[in-house]
Amino acid sequence: MIVRPFRTNEAWWAAGGAVALVATRALSPQQAGGALARGIDVYLFLVGMMALAEFARVEGVFDWIATHAVRAAGASRARLLLLVYAAGIVTTTFLSNDATIVVLTPAVLAALARTDAEPAPFVVACALVANAASFTLPIANPANLLFFADGMPPLASWLASFALPAIASLALTYAALVLLFRKDVRAPLHLADGLAAAPRAAASATLVLAAVVLVVTASRAGALGVVTFALGVAATLVATTRRRRAPLDIARGVAWPVVILTAGLFVIVEALDVAGAAALPRALFAFASHAAAPLAKPVVAVAAALASNVVNNLPVAMDVGRYVGRAHPAQPLAAAALVGVNVGPNFTVNGSLATLLWLAILRRHGVRMTAWRFAAIGCVATPLPLVVASLLAQ
Repeated sequence: MIVRPFRTNEAWWAAGGAVALVATRALSPQQAGGALARGIDVYLFLVGMMALAEFARVEGVFDWIATHAVRAAGASRARLLLLVYAAGIVTTTFLSNDATIVVLTPAVLAALARTDAEPAPFVVACALVANAASFTLPIANPANLLFFADGMPPLASWLASFALPAIASLALTYAALVLLFRKDVRAPLHLADGLAAAPRAAASATLVLAAVVLVVTASRAGALGVVTFALGVAATLVATTRRRRAPLDIARGVAWPVVILTAGLFVIVEALDVAGAAALPRALFAFASHAAAPLAKPVVAVAAALASNVVNNLPVAMDVGRYVGRAHPAQPLAAAALVGVNVGPNFTVNGSLATLLWLAILRRHGVRMTAWRFAAIGCVATPLPLVVASLLAQ
């Protein structure tokens, strides 16, 4: 999955691995079926959230936001960086980190084409904020649903555990971003005239209503997957009122391989547990619980972050979350693990699906960015937010 031989989508390797596990009788069909069934709420969430993001793209919402950010920045590149980062926070919080990558990043690039600014600081801002903000709400990252697949905590409990860590993560990541690109944003910004057309009132109202419904659902620990899928369908119907082909465009824009990837991972993690891999998170939490009190939470967060960058944060979220759901370790340690799964992927592009997608988008748009350069940025921008957020997790 990580190496992607022959440039094949990682989803097919995950699916192929799942099929091979059953074919070789490492898992019974019943075990594999049970693992797939546990992910139904997650699959619905993914499809619904991607449909909402694609609806926003089709309706021109993100193009409008990006061009107005450029106009609002005036002659200041530093102000533009702040506005792009703020747009990323809102997008990630209410439409997930994948939406920030897949929809906001191309819109930012299109808006930057009307200026003389180099895109690097602004697209890196999109990548870093997508992970740094991915635990502001349960809906901000599909990995959160995987982590809490056995039962999502209500919103009040979520905010008690993660509100301060999320604020710290966002503030410290932005400070690192400004420090790293201080020379790039020092020069004045020159821009050409022109703004994207304003989105329809119906489109904006649909997205606002969807965000409100999702927050209310999370506050009541409701079925986020079913509700998000229903909202995606509703948004698609709204798009139909403007253009008959809109549903087809939205359906094509949904990254269906991501759903296949997630389903394959559910089976693979089930096989890992059968093979005894559940001992790894058990050993980690046991070690952390015996460590000095100030170090316990950072130890768990850093371990989860490193594992995420080795094998991607989705299987780590599944495996660690499954252990948490069964063993019920100390809540602060479980919260620190989720911080590691969310903030940790800012170390490398392999850390999360969002950053892998981000690198592919930049290459399609001709923006020079290597995995090594991102890793160099991540090694500066990630450690402090990761450690501080884990210390604040409750």
